[in-house]
Amino acid sequence: MPNADRTLINFHEFGRFFITGVVATVGNLATVAGLRGIIVYSYALLAGLSVGLAISFSVGKLFAFRSRSLSGTGGELARFLMVYAFGAAIFWAIGMVVGVKLAPQFMPPKWAELLGVLAGASVMVVTSYFGHRWFTYAHRREATVAQRPL
Repeated sequence: MPNADRTLINFHEFGRFFITGVVATVGNLATVAGLRGIIVYSYALLAGLSVGLAISFSVGKLFAFRSRSLSGTGGELARFLMVYAFGAAIFWAIGMVVGVKLAPQFMPPKWAELLGVLAGASVMVVTSYFGHRWFTYAHRREATVAQRPL
């Protein structure tokens, strides 16, 4: 049986990654909702994004990918932000193509936009998982494999 760290996808890890995304989304939404009566909407959105990003990084690091390295946290954060930016660009591009160009030919614009968001988010989940698995936290996997006896 192949080592789980060397397989293309670890379904337990992916499940933890998905849960991390749900928790980060709830944190984002709760922050926006909590601040909306206190500050203007645009600032509340930025605060929500910041909270969601912080939750995503910290819970992803510790829970989803189980990286315990304190010394490597700065590098992980830099790689995490690169993967996040790439995923956000993919999300936006797919959301625009599906929500503005393709789906409106078959459904009302509001439904088309919702479908665009769902399509973009779905692809972002997958690309982000692989980006974090093979780039952000790759050093953790290599260290784990190197420590195992032959």
